[in-house]
Amino acid sequence: MFCKQNTRLGRVSTSPAPDGRALAAAVGTRIRTLRTRAGVGLTTLAADSGLGKGTLSELENGRRNPTLDTLFAIATALSIPLSDLLFGDDGVAEAHGDSVAATLLGRWEDADGVTEVYRLTIHERVQVSHPHSPGVREVLTVLTGTAEVGPVDAPVTVSAAGTHTFIAETDHVYRGIGGPATAVLTMRYPR
Repeated sequence: MFCKQNTRLGRVSTSPAPDGRALAAAVGTRIRTLRTRAGVGLTTLAADSGLGKGTLSELENGRRNPTLDTLFAIATALSIPLSDLLFGDDGVAEAHGDSVAATLLGRWEDADGVTEVYRLTIHERVQVSHPHSPGVREVLTVLTGTAEVGPVDAPVTVSAAGTHTFIAETDHVYRGIGGPATAVLTMRYPR
């Protein structure tokens, strides 16, 4: 069983995790819905996100599984938090990148912005995440293991119980050191 949080009601409910095809279809539908709501065409989103138009079409139609980097590129191009793409009204929010597996634990909105909290597993491979929207702040607390995180030109090594905060407006890295690390990532998107 997979535990998911219903952030609207503040309750935790249990339901089976969706299979890969169902998740790809759900995320694809979210991408199309949010793109259309923003009044952005497929060609414009492709140019703004740095992705191919064919790739976006395959994602929107559920024929391709998006990576974490791809989802961040789309979210940044649409000026929305990542969780808007991942977490529909009743969906499970998970994404995987080259090194990071992320599960959305919660999402909160207030007058000043949106806060998202993720549980991460950071593997030994290097993952370079592209810049987020201006002012997006990441706070990473390592629970187990050791990770290297932060801007590409100034990453910081963080051990268990350590925290690193940085503005994610530039390329930034995640890498487990000496094995996988688990962490909690808080992202703050200002309005």
